[in-house]
Amino acid sequence: MQKKALFPIIYGVLSALIGFIAAFFICLRSFHLTLPVSIMVAGIFALFFFALSWFRGHASYEIKRIAREFHLSDEDLAKITGMKASDFPIYNDKLQLILPKRYWPKVLDALQKYEQEQK
Repeated sequence: MQKKALFPIIYGVLSALIGFIAAFFICLRSFHLTLPVSIMVAGIFALFFFALSWFRGHASYEIKRIAREFHLSDEDLAKITGMKASDFPIYNDKLQLILPKRYWPKVLDALQKYEQEQK
């Protein structure tokens, strides 16, 4: 497996595990639900946290990969996404994603369209 495929999966599994344990004990101890119901609710929470964390890891990796592959500056990223250049600081030749995570899908979509146009 490549590094890009491994990071989001590990990130998602760790998040899901922590979410499962937390939801399980909250359901069992605080809400006094039965064991099977607590496991089922915790499993649903774990799936949600896995999906959310996997997407965040995947989006982060893809945004940085596209910016690195096409040698995009902060001005280029701002022009492509329609955002400010200050939203894309680059330190030591590495893009720092300081944007709120809610904007990552918009940025990823714009960069993927840019990548398709370039290829």
